[in-house]
This record gives sequence, C-alpha cells and structure tokens, in this order.
Amino acid sequence: MIEQADAVETALRRILRSGSLEAFPTHPKDLDAVLAVAAVTLMRRRPYSEQEINAALVEWLESVHGWMDHVTLRRRLVDLDFLKRTVNGSRYFMNYGRVVEVLGDPALELDAGAIVQEILRERKERKRMYTSGG
Repeated sequence: MIEQADAVETALRRILRSGSLEAFPTHPKDLDAVLAVAAVTLMRRRPYSEQEINAALVEWLESVHGWMDHVTLRRRLVDLDFLKRTVNGSRYFMNYGRVVEVLGDPALELDAGAIVQEILRERKERKRMYTSGG
C-alpha cells in the first residue's frame, strides 16, 4: 500500500502546486484522490446532518484554500460515491469502502491542508532566495 499512498500524495502535490485547490481535477484518478482525501477527514460510521457535513467540508476547503463552494464538493462526493446519504437526504455517511479503493486499507489519512502549507512555505523560500540573489 506504500506505493498507492505515494501515488496519491504525488497527485495531491501536483494538484495543489499553486498553493490552493483552484478547481476540481478533470482526470478521474486525480479527482478521486482529492475527493477521497476530503472524505477521509470524516468519521467512519458516524451519521452527519446536512449542516454538519457542510461545516466539515467548509473547514476542509479552507485548509486547502479551495476556490469552490462546499455544496459543489458535497455533490461531487455523493455523485462519485464517497458519501452515502439516506433516502430522505437527512443524513450522510462517509463510504469507507470507496475511500479505501483510492487510499488503500487502512485508509491513508493525508492532510491536504498540511501539503498546501508546505507548498506555500517552499514557494516563499524560493522567492526569498531569488530576491536575495542567492
């Protein structure tokens, strides 16, 4: 599973190279990586109300400096089976099986926000080195 984890982290670093999640990736594997990393921040087997899911997704989007809205993210998570919801739509659950397909078992918890912060630090350091002439 190390190889799978490395592939997902490499994809995330490429997707977040600007220091933010500017748009959803168009390549299906990249999109799955982003959605799985967002979904794995939710607790397994815990029912979430729509308000709770929205709050969790807003927090995740803030951590990755995401440019899209949480409603669009929630819909993508449901459409691509990373989130399940009850028939009446009142409760949401993380679909751990789908997350495992992308991140391996046990599901690797990659902190996309930490990756963004590292990228921003690296960019700042390169800029400092460039402007100081060294």
